[in-house]
Amino acid sequence: MNLLSERFVFTRADHQTHRRVYFNVPDGSVRLDLEVRYSPKFVSAEESDRLVRQAVSSQVDAFAPRVGPSLAERWAADFDGAQLRVPNLLTISLDDAHGVYRGAGHRHTPEQQLSLGPESASPGLIAGALPAGRWRLMLTAHTIASDQCEVEIQIGAVMASRPP
Repeated sequence: MNLLSERFVFTRADHQTHRRVYFNVPDGSVRLDLEVRYSPKFVSAEESDRLVRQAVSSQVDAFAPRVGPSLAERWAADFDGAQLRVPNLLTISLDDAHGVYRGAGHRHTPEQQLSLGPESASPGLIAGALPAGRWRLMLTAHTIASDQCEVEIQIGAVMASRPP
């Protein structure tokens, strides 16, 4: 049974923010299946290079008064020619209908498939009863480095089978 299907577009203005997504879990649910996807995972190589150079320059400006310009510049030299890719990073946490924390999916993968039930749960989530009512998924935008980052969340429930 489909409980939620949402799409969002995050921008750099959403960097280090939280978005709450509510969904209703029906009585008789025996497992929740969550899928979270976002794209792109990385900004382009050119944009990554610009962002890294900007961050290193900012850090040199901050370090130099504390450690001296020579040491700050030597530190910055470690990044010369580095081929770093700057990622977007979105994670989720989950609270049940009683407001009880049910865990988090803090993974670096842009596609997560999680499940939660009375006897088992994906790593990071806490197995247990699935109380009926309004649950909350917290989507945290740890890093939004791209101009836009598309997010898709789907949540489904497996219902207990009823005898005929």
